Amino acid sequence: MIIKIAPQSMKTKASKETWEQWTSLRFPMSGDYAIPMGLAPVSIDIQRQYGTYLEPNLWMLHALN
Repeated sequence: MIIKIAPQSMKTKASKETWEQWTSLRFPMSGDYAIPMGLAPVSIDIQRQYGTYLEPNLWMLHALN
């Protein structure tokens, strides 16, 4: 059973250059980019040379029997 939706359970912020190293991708313009193994896109801001990744999650209740 779903208890709660956590739309921003993990937030990772890093420079555009770091995101390019981590993902082996290039981010030529501002915008949202799909990344390998990502549950959500990384949002790149070219003016600030920075990227932010907000990963969603679900809080679940599991029966133990």
